[in-house]
Amino acid sequence: MKKILIFVLLLAGLVISGCGPTTTSGQTFIGGNKGLETAFLQGSPPPETFDGGQSGFAIVVDLKNIGEDDIKANEGYVKILGLDPGAYGGTNDFKKPFPEDIRGAKRQFDGTVLEGGRVQVDFGELKYAPVIQGNIIQKVWADTCYIYTTKTTAQLCIKKDPQLMVGNQKICDVEGEKSPQNSGAPIEVSSLKETFGGSEKLGITLVLSHKGTGDAFFDPREAECDDSVTNIKRGKVKVLVKPVKIGGRDVTPECSGLSDGNGKNEGYIRLGDGTGTAQYSLYCSIDVSSIDSIFEVPIDIETTYRYLQHNEVDMTIRHVAK
Repeated sequence: MKKILIFVLLLAGLVISGCGPTTTSGQTFIGGNKGLETAFLQGSPPPETFDGGQSGFAIVVDLKNIGEDDIKANEGYVKILGLDPGAYGGTNDFKKPFPEDIRGAKRQFDGTVLEGGRVQVDFGELKYAPVIQGNIIQKVWADTCYIYTTKTTAQLCIKKDPQLMVGNQKICDVEGEKSPQNSGAPIEVSSLKETFGGSEKLGITLVLSHKGTGDAFFDPREAECDDSVTNIKRGKVKVLVKPVKIGGRDVTPECSGLSDGNGKNEGYIRLGDGTGTAQYSLYCSIDVSSIDSIFEVPIDIETTYRYLQHNEVDMTIRHVAK
């Protein structure tokens, strides 16, 4: 009987522990390939409405920040397409900014996760004014456009001599993949490889990848998400490879291939055409000439872009005979 009681108590303990907050040691970020999760609020718009202004309805887009970047209200908007504003009252504004800032999800110091913020963009009371001869179907399309930043971190092995060891112990390896960790966002650094760069320098090769399911991404300096094929700002993202703290001083990486920046560690790249699973390789070098020891240090990267995603749904407009 005692054995049965002990087994039941152990089983109960396992069940209770499984119901607590999720914790994962050793991870800096929550991760994932989403920024905002967007959807029409149920029933807004409704599956059907009536002509002649006989029934009102609302279009409400629900925005939930699944990723880990905070979005300022003035950095995002929702725009309704597919409907003629004049047919729905003539004064309706079919483009609205986010009503407030949307906090990103956060991993707490104990490993628990704080969910991101949630807001709704409401386009108010709408009525279809024209009188039609029969039922028609209109597609309601909502573009959501916002600025987002991905944070990336990895550990680098710092030493200027490939043969350098401390005693008989190898502290770390310079050559190889460093398995970067990324904050939850649609664009990430999918690979970071370190090499000896010659002349007392280390080299790092970053592979930036679009992993999200959105429609497109753009230069964050742009005010809107212009998805036209002629938009030369489509596919441009801003990259900042932050200075590395080595021997008590900040050492600024020198990167090749960045444009419109400071000529070293900050600037813009073109990540494909701004759609699909695009990738870009960026090479940077780090001066380690002042170092005679071997140790590991973190390197941090930020990638910023304007992101576009959409939702669509059909709405039937029914004619009411009088």
